[in-house]
Amino acid sequence: MGSMKVENNAANVEGFEHCLDGIFSKVNKLEKRVNEIERFYGTANDTQLNTPKSSSVVKDKVKEKHLSCIEKQQQDAFNREAAAAKRMQELMRQFEKILRHITQHKWAHPFMHPVDVDGLGLHDYYEVRLIIPFKIF
Repeated sequence: MGSMKVENNAANVEGFEHCLDGIFSKVNKLEKRVNEIERFYGTANDTQLNTPKSSSVVKDKVKEKHLSCIEKQQQDAFNREAAAAKRMQELMRQFEKILRHITQHKWAHPFMHPVDVDGLGLHDYYEVRLIIPFKIF
């Protein structure tokens, strides 16, 4: 049964990796497209505008928009990180509560100490085995 969980977890991890690869691919495509658009408008503004002062004003506006976009992305990343940290603290509190509850159970004592594998001669103790019961007809 343990090996089935490992296989399921491995399949889930592979699925997540595939999704992440797709997301990264889309992000890269979007970044390339944004760069193309910035280059297009940068060259279009340079050719259309006659005075260097107006060209610099347009470039400054593009830079301001780009900077505000970067600041927004940084703020979003900070908010996601803060939310993740808060969620992690909550999970740790829940884990601590569950662990305390388990360790205080009346039958928990034998499981609170490590098994003396060598002293008891249990050489295959750490091997995971899948035992499938079957019927004899």
